[in-house]
Amino acid sequence: MSNRRILVVDDEKSLCDYLAILLRRESFAVEVATEVPEAIDKLSRSRYDVILSDLMIGTRSGLEIVQAVASGGPPVVLMTAFGTVEKAVEALRMGARDFIVKPFQNEVLVDSIRRAMDQAETTSKNTPKPRTSYSSGGDDNLEQDLVGKSARIIQMREILRRVAPSESTILITGESGTGKEVVARAIHRLSIRAGKAFLPIHCAALSESLLESELFGHVKGAFTGATNDSAGLFVAAKGGTVFLDEIGEIPPSIQVKLLRVLQEREVTPVGGVQATPIDVRIVAATNADLEKMVQRGTFREDLYYRLNVIRLLTPPLRDRQEDLGPLATTLLERISRRLQREPIALAPEAVAHLATHNWPGNIRELENTLERSAVLCPRQILEPSDLALGAQTRVSTLPASMSPSLEAVQKAYIYWVLVQNQWRQPQAAAILGIDPTRLQRMIEHYGLQDSSAHAD
Repeated sequence: MSNRRILVVDDEKSLCDYLAILLRRESFAVEVATEVPEAIDKLSRSRYDVILSDLMIGTRSGLEIVQAVASGGPPVVLMTAFGTVEKAVEALRMGARDFIVKPFQNEVLVDSIRRAMDQAETTSKNTPKPRTSYSSGGDDNLEQDLVGKSARIIQMREILRRVAPSESTILITGESGTGKEVVARAIHRLSIRAGKAFLPIHCAALSESLLESELFGHVKGAFTGATNDSAGLFVAAKGGTVFLDEIGEIPPSIQVKLLRVLQEREVTPVGGVQATPIDVRIVAATNADLEKMVQRGTFREDLYYRLNVIRLLTPPLRDRQEDLGPLATTLLERISRRLQREPIALAPEAVAHLATHNWPGNIRELENTLERSAVLCPRQILEPSDLALGAQTRVSTLPASMSPSLEAVQKAYIYWVLVQNQWRQPQAAAILGIDPTRLQRMIEHYGLQDSSAHAD
């Protein structure tokens, strides 16, 4: 079990609670601070292996923490909301190890923390690696990223090694849950831009106006609430990679502006007239059929060809059945750490049983199935009877000792996503991966309320 210690710094108590639960499940020792002075005081009295801090902590800045540990201190991973990405990139230059954009996926956050720790250990051995967002400084860890021995996955690794060093725009296609973002991160890590930022944005999660501002930036006064200039992702990622997830969801007006960015390699902010040259690589991903969208007139043909310079298809799990065993083993190692248990394994008959399922949800469904089985089964070896393939487990069927923790995680995370999206339920539901009706039921079930709506 890991004894590595993390200090979480954020002024949102609900997010601190959520992160503490999440990271303790990953076997980290966690302490929290909700103010900058409290964090600096803890740093003066205790040793930490990494600091996970929000960029904005009340009226103070997480950059104060970066500066406080700049020489010889633990690595700092910053969390930042949309709209402050350029500040986070500046934080990297000041010494922060990495940053992630809220709302984030759990595995992205944990991966960032583990990379920060690994890089810090490497630096202490006098073999430094460049600081980078989601990058290991060019190390070829494709066997760990893309697990498997099938011809499809071996071919994918070989193709990535060839195309990653190029500067070509890449379009990653494939069904949901097949690991498109994992491929995008591998491309960045193996590219000449590995020492720079990797900035992902989920195009389907933001409203049209917010997506436009986040991509292209805006000038002060461009719209209500634009109190300062904002550079946008294409400028903020200077020298790095911008990952456009769910590119098929961007509206026509933004498709036009994105086409110009790809053609001219410059960007004009919302409300501005002066174009700024950009130096970024663009990687896009979608589970939509863009060719059919072009035929229907919902996606620009010229933009499609600009994006489709190099195309990579992430294969569905049903087409790489021989990878089920290695994948399940890797996922169970991760799940065992989260559950703070001894390594959990699959009986040979259980591996064969996995092959009887079609896996419409792909790797994501496989991980959920294995975690559900590991939680419900007290043994260290899972048998076929332990794998409820395609089943949904009700909370009431979980062991009583597990219910409070899982309930607390879900409630805290839902509340946090709502707050991050100013209680705009359609956007929050999209991020959570549920429909708005279900989100409304969960809000009522947990008794969640928008405290700012009642503030006078």
